[in-house]
Amino acid sequence: MKVVLINDQLNAGGAEKVLVYIANLLYKNSIDVSVVLLLGEAALDKQLHPNIPIHYLHRTSRFSFKAFRKLKEIVQNVDIVHVHSRYNLRYYMTAKFLVGISKPKIFFHEHVPSYAIDKFTKFLFRKVHAYVAVQDDMRKWAVEKGMVKNSNAFYLANTVVAPTVKKEVNSNKHKIIMVGNYRPQKNQLFAVSVLAKLPEEYTIDIYGMIDDKLYYERLQNHIQTLQLEHRVNLVKGVSNIYEKISEYGLALHTSLAETGPLVLVEYLYAQIPFITYETGDVVSVIKNQLPNFIVPTFDEQDWLIAIEKMQQLNNFEETKSLMTTIINQHFSEEAYYTQLLNIYQQLV
Repeated sequence: MKVVLINDQLNAGGAEKVLVYIANLLYKNSIDVSVVLLLGEAALDKQLHPNIPIHYLHRTSRFSFKAFRKLKEIVQNVDIVHVHSRYNLRYYMTAKFLVGISKPKIFFHEHVPSYAIDKFTKFLFRKVHAYVAVQDDMRKWAVEKGMVKNSNAFYLANTVVAPTVKKEVNSNKHKIIMVGNYRPQKNQLFAVSVLAKLPEEYTIDIYGMIDDKLYYERLQNHIQTLQLEHRVNLVKGVSNIYEKISEYGLALHTSLAETGPLVLVEYLYAQIPFITYETGDVVSVIKNQLPNFIVPTFDEQDWLIAIEKMQQLNNFEETKSLMTTIINQHFSEEAYYTQLLNIYQQLV
């Protein structure tokens, strides 16, 4: 079986981490895998196994026939093209129609729960051989709207690679970590507002890339207005978060809406206590076993209470055991590979 994974670029985002995870997992299991990136080099390229071929198209426009012909040359003899995200699907399908790519079966991986869809994308959905969503609600939506057949629609929950070296996290829960690229959806403004109402010994380091420059500047101004420069640190350019998590005793996740989110799986693996807003499939999995980790509102007082309860958590060994059980049952490498391979085998 030959598989080509397609994305625009491997910046430090959720969908990009999934592609890297899948590529390395396929290589580990002796699947012939390569990666096509429509643009150029980026931060996560180096996380791919060095034996996995990477093809950069360096496209200059959406209708670069030089890039189309190069793409055709790369994929014309493979079994499956595994395309991540809608804009990349539109590009691949445009190339398919214009330069005649016929053999590969199309595995489309939907990462963002967007229920607004134009006619062209709806047409493209009907041409894919497998529609694979990271949320089951997305899968159901695509079937109910008649865009894909039920037999071609799959749910594949996101996961992340386990840390190679496990470190005990900091016992000081006053030292907080938060991970998420700087854009409004991640809602770091709210986290800073909560911190302002916590005692002075609390600090927070926020890791991410700048997706929205105006939002990043707004966040900086918010920190300055609240006079929290000595307690809030904005960190950019870190792609391996496992190397940092052990320095902290508590994690916050204040995103307004998520599909995973993958960072919560990283927190589960690292066994750091965390508090998250109730959004995404990971939260759906953990909420019965770890109810104190979830806040269903954006009322600052509710978050302050949740943080105080986490400080009072005495028997954390029992909680760590629960976190391990959740990982093994829902997010392990073995479970993910079995589900992925099953979909591939149905296509070929």
